[in-house]
Amino acid sequence: MTKSPLGKRELREVLSSIFAGVIIVPQDLWLVTAWLTDFDVLDNRSGNWSYLNPDWGPRQISFLELLETAVKSGCSLRVVVKKDNINEAAVYRLQTNLGKEPSFRICESHEVHIKGLLTESCFLKGSMNFTYSGANKNEELVSLTGDEHQLSNARIEFRETYKFEPRHDTTQYPTSYVDKHDSNIEEGEDEHEFF
Repeated sequence: MTKSPLGKRELREVLSSIFAGVIIVPQDLWLVTAWLTDFDVLDNRSGNWSYLNPDWGPRQISFLELLETAVKSGCSLRVVVKKDNINEAAVYRLQTNLGKEPSFRICESHEVHIKGLLTESCFLKGSMNFTYSGANKNEELVSLTGDEHQLSNARIEFRETYKFEPRHDTTQYPTSYVDKHDSNIEEGEDEHEFF
């Protein structure tokens, strides 16, 4: 639970460890989240994490930077987010920085409400959107599993639920839309703070 400062620190430590692992040994990654904004994750002010990316320098490294580094280190990344104005800045940044990477795909859906970061070795899931407020302000319940059965089931579910259009021209941004109709956030949906 992330309601305490200790819980929030543990969340950052878990995310830092996941990204260190996949940057060193690249894996297939899925990020499925209703809302996505940037937030600090890895504290590199001492320079202890610079072996992952010497260009970082002594500073805080953000979630989106870690995603970008993972892809540029050899990971494949599929991102699914809600089609919503809140996500525009993060989607634009990922498309700008990773749009020409053949291993990066992103799609937007009006229906997505799942929250999880899935690798080949672990699954971080729960109530938390991958946003500043999700990581720093809201009280969230998050769990981490390495159970192969759960990882396999999640991977199958994600592949069957979220379809990505084939890429023919890698100079275009790889955004696909799971559904084509416009809708607003309906009454009763998640009312988290996002920024």
